[in-house]
Amino acid sequence: MKASTRHWLLGAVLAVSCALTGASAVAHRGHAVWTDINWNGDRFEITHRMHLADAIAVNRFAGGDDDIEALPSLARVALYVEERFILLATGDTTALETPLITIGAEIEDDFVFVYQEWEAPLPAVFPKIDNRILLDVEPDAQAFIHISGPGIDEERERILRPHP
Repeated sequence: MKASTRHWLLGAVLAVSCALTGASAVAHRGHAVWTDINWNGDRFEITHRMHLADAIAVNRFAGGDDDIEALPSLARVALYVEERFILLATGDTTALETPLITIGAEIEDDFVFVYQEWEAPLPAVFPKIDNRILLDVEPDAQAFIHISGPGIDEERERILRPHP
């Protein structure tokens, strides 16, 4: 094999190797939770979605050592979300008097879904949200919140209330 052919072949192998390494670096996903809040007649239905790997970290953080598919693990994840997603009284840093009701959690594909409801009349202005989901297991985690209902269609950023 000629030297120029060898150099070309080596260059091609290096280029493919770099391209594959770069693709895997780009494919790395961030840590996030997506929350959809939808009006349904007499209540808001709230769905939180997080990657399965993040739910496993939450389960471990909450003291679980069983498989994430086990009912106690899903219950731990649901309770974790319940403690870290709070609707705030208008102009206040305290939770609303009408608490959210946690329904449960399930796994679908590579995600864990946690379901909650807020039984309340349709508010003129949707309350502020204190969303700390994933922050103690992934401090740089993002939160995406979408709220929809009659006269409401908005995106929210993570707002944190001061700790007492």
